[in-house]
Amino acid sequence: MVSETAKLVKEKGNGAFKAGDYPTAIGHYTTAILADGNDPTFYLNRAAAYLKLGKNEDAERDSTKVLALSPNNVKALFRRGQARRSLSNFDDARQDFNEALRLEPSNMSIKNELAELEEETRERQGKSVPRRRRVPIEIIEPEADKSPVAKDEPLLQPVSSRDLRPETKRETREQLPPKPQTFADAKQARESKGIRVGGGIFRPSGNHTIVTRTANEASHEPRSGKANTTPVQSPTTLFDFTKSWNSLETDEARWKLMCTIPPSSLPALFQASLEPDLLKSILHTFQAVCNPSTSSAVRDYLTALMRVQRFGTVMLFMDKQERQRLESLLQEVESL
Repeated sequence: MVSETAKLVKEKGNGAFKAGDYPTAIGHYTTAILADGNDPTFYLNRAAAYLKLGKNEDAERDSTKVLALSPNNVKALFRRGQARRSLSNFDDARQDFNEALRLEPSNMSIKNELAELEEETRERQGKSVPRRRRVPIEIIEPEADKSPVAKDEPLLQPVSSRDLRPETKRETREQLPPKPQTFADAKQARESKGIRVGGGIFRPSGNHTIVTRTANEASHEPRSGKANTTPVQSPTTLFDFTKSWNSLETDEARWKLMCTIPPSSLPALFQASLEPDLLKSILHTFQAVCNPSTSSAVRDYLTALMRVQRFGTVMLFMDKQERQRLESLLQEVESL
């Protein structure tokens, strides 16, 4: 009777999991475990829900419990490897994936996960500080100057790059033209010498002060409304990404910005700082640009996003419509 009750609760958990309500699914699976703690399926399903919420430590613990009850459970090895990879425990994650692949050599999901793990490991090693090279330096002593020095000759002689003699000093200061004193003078100066009047103070006494600018200076003024042709650059920090993302107005431009970042770099970029508003905007852009030609890339970015720390917690702050958007987007990329 207890086992039948546990199975009924498990079915409720499966329904909540398919609807994307992962916290409710965890509650049902926990009730099933309390009713029958010897069934590895309950722990295995709860580990999957924990992974969706980014609770990697809990997912690793449940997967280990499954392996204690069922040592050759491939799904438990796969999910524990995913949890350990998210926790940056790459060596143990690689061991889990290799063991799962040994049990199921044709499983493409395990092969893809192992390939992504190796790529992420190489990227992290590439960012390590390179070792300094030791370059031998040979010191060559200059030959001593053995030429005799006169006793009365000073050792230092004054040297100048220009002639300091007063009689040869020339006036090099450019003679500036007189400032215009009236509107007519200013107009004539602008037309004949390329000078633009920038303003001034005109007094009844005739002692005017006029500010002028040359035409060459005016030509370098910035023009408002000029299109920004700066190419999209890959942001290196979350601050740069958020700033660039919010400055773009179209989904196509935001998608181009996203494509400058490798999917495997998203967990390291966002770490534990992903906000609900930013995630909502990203999902909206993915849904807008998703088509047969971009479905593969969208799938890769979605998979990487779900590995970001606190992704499951952030989803708890999303409304039901946004959670359904994620579910429909996953179904759409799988169908294309």
